[in-house]
Amino acid sequence: MMNLNKTSLVQKFLELRTRPKPDGGFNAVSISDSYSHRLGITPEGYPIFFIECLPSGRVSDINLSLFKVLFNRQCSISDATTNSNIKGTFSIIQLNSINPDFQKYFLEVVYLLLLRLGEHPSIRVLKDEVSKLLNIFTSVKHISKEAVRGLWAELLLIKHSSNPSYLVRSWHVVPEDKFDFNDGTDKIEVKSTISSKREHTFAIEQLNPNPGSKLIIASMFVAQSGVGKNIFNIIDEISTRITDVDVLFKLREETTLTIGSNVDEAARMYFDENTSIDSLQFYDHTSIPAIKVCDVPADVSSVHFKSDLSNVSPIEVVNQESLLFKSL
Repeated sequence: MMNLNKTSLVQKFLELRTRPKPDGGFNAVSISDSYSHRLGITPEGYPIFFIECLPSGRVSDINLSLFKVLFNRQCSISDATTNSNIKGTFSIIQLNSINPDFQKYFLEVVYLLLLRLGEHPSIRVLKDEVSKLLNIFTSVKHISKEAVRGLWAELLLIKHSSNPSYLVRSWHVVPEDKFDFNDGTDKIEVKSTISSKREHTFAIEQLNPNPGSKLIIASMFVAQSGVGKNIFNIIDEISTRITDVDVLFKLREETTLTIGSNVDEAARMYFDENTSIDSLQFYDHTSIPAIKVCDVPADVSSVHFKSDLSNVSPIEVVNQESLLFKSL
């Protein structure tokens, strides 16, 4: 599998800005030595991918406020890789934004998607996969500071783990999962707080897992700051330790499920990494004050409560027999 060379990809796009605009066409460059897909730039400065697809039945275009996906388009490309002019039929994925943070994130996500699809995907497969991706981007209209803070804590745990790939594979496997990390056997729930007290809110199910599972609660303090690191800085650092394209794509896919297209807002939120890591503690769920499911009346649901962990002893040694816990 190919690793994501983010710097090269972004640099290629920045260099395209400096090239003279061709008449009636686009400046573009190959995304890698192994693939013929091309990255280009529109006259407005928007990033645009040109994908050579296998012929298939007619499919409809996708036109959204931030994204445009066109199929079977005749294009004229000035290819900076080969210094040649190319005319051909391409499918196009375009981001309608000049925000540099959004552009960088878009480049990374689409690049990984194309690597997963391989050379010359069918148009129908491309449309299916791009539609899923755009649905994720557009599913979240607004984000809260709490959502970004929670995502930051989960990403930071992945970054400082011994096996980030295994944690990413276990991360939010299904949307309705009650736990942040679940490998089908054991679970990890990440809790963060901005207060001076180690107090967290739990859904009752989060401290009452099925009997066959072990559950660890990862608790940390989070401090927003004017400098520090944002979630995209942490994603970049995680990515340097992962070579599997599917895992790299899942890392961004899960991030997008939280932030949607609110990349600019998320990018402006910085946190103090040292504060979070220095305060990170792990707890056996059985030691945390909780309400038992059997004590809840049959007609009562959606029970949430706060638990103070200040007087709870953390785990000194994490269970190494669990693949999930061993990855921490």
